[in-house]
Amino acid sequence: MSLSRRAFVGGLVGAGVGGCLIAKDLCRVYQQQQGLDKVLLIGVDGLRPDALLQAATPNIDSLIAEGAYSVEARTGLHTVSGPGWSNILTGVWEDKHGVKDNSFKGANYKEYQNIFTRLEEYEKSLYTYSVSDLTWFNDIIIPKADARIYHSFEEEGDLKVAETASRLLSHHNIDLMFAYFQGVDMAGHNYGFDPEVPEYLSEIETIDHYVGMLLESIKKRPAYDKEHWLTIFTSDHGGKGKSHDGVGEEAMKVPLIMHGPAVQKGEILPVPTQVDIAPTILAYFGVPIREEWGLDGKAVGLKESYIRTKSPK
Repeated sequence: MSLSRRAFVGGLVGAGVGGCLIAKDLCRVYQQQQGLDKVLLIGVDGLRPDALLQAATPNIDSLIAEGAYSVEARTGLHTVSGPGWSNILTGVWEDKHGVKDNSFKGANYKEYQNIFTRLEEYEKSLYTYSVSDLTWFNDIIIPKADARIYHSFEEEGDLKVAETASRLLSHHNIDLMFAYFQGVDMAGHNYGFDPEVPEYLSEIETIDHYVGMLLESIKKRPAYDKEHWLTIFTSDHGGKGKSHDGVGEEAMKVPLIMHGPAVQKGEILPVPTQVDIAPTILAYFGVPIREEWGLDGKAVGLKESYIRTKSPK
C-alpha cells in the first residue's frame, strides 16, 4: 500500500501522534530521502531576556554558550502575541502583514506569507510541523504546515507540546518544526513579568526542561550524525508588571538564540530584530529570496558559507 506524504502525516495527527504510526523502518527510509538541513524553531511567549539570564536554565545556557545569541533583540511597536509571532513567522513588520493586535483584523497573510508557506512553495517535499497550545497558530497564521497539532493549554498544554514534539523529532521526517509554549506568558500575567518574581522564573525553568527534551530527542534520531540541525529560540515580547502591551522597553526586548554547525558563535551584532528570523531560516534552506516578498529582515547569525542566497538589503 502506498501513501502520499500528506496522507501519511494526516494519519499521524489523527491517531494522536504516538511515535511512528506506520513502521519504524519506513520512517527511517523517509528520513534518508530528505535533505540534511533541518530547523527547530522554539517559541516561548512573553519571555524577558533579563529574566532568562536570572533563571536556572542549563539547557538554554548551553545553546547560548555554543551558539549565536542576543539578549537585546527587538520586537515591533505592538508588543502583543498576534503581531509578534506574525513578525517572526513572516519576516515583515506590522505595516505590511497588517496584524496590530490579537483580533487579527486587517491581516494580509496572502501577500506576506509565513515561512511554512514559502518553504512549501519552494520545495514541496519538505516536511513542516507546528505543535502549539495556542489555537490561532493553526487556525490563522500557519494554515499550510504538513502537520498542525494543538494541545489545550488548560490541560497541561506546554508539557504535551514538549512530549508530542519530542516524539516527532525522535521518529519522524521533519525539516522544519515550530514548537510553541505559552506558560511563561501566563505566569507573567498572573504574577508579573519580572526577573525578581519567583513564579515567573520558575516557569522559565520549566520551559528549559522542555527545551532539554527537544534537544535530546534530536540526538536520538536514526540519521542524527548525518543531519545539520539549526535550533532557533526566541519570544514574541517581554513585559512589565502584569502586562506587555504598551509598557515600553521591558516589553520590546526578547532573546534570540541560535545553535548548530551553521552558526557563527558569539553575540549577534548589530542587534537583530524579530523580522530577521524568517529570512534566516529561508537562507539556511537555500530558498531564493524574491524582491516582491518585501521582507524587512535579513539573515543573521549564520556563517557565510551557509548563506546560500543573497539576503535582502
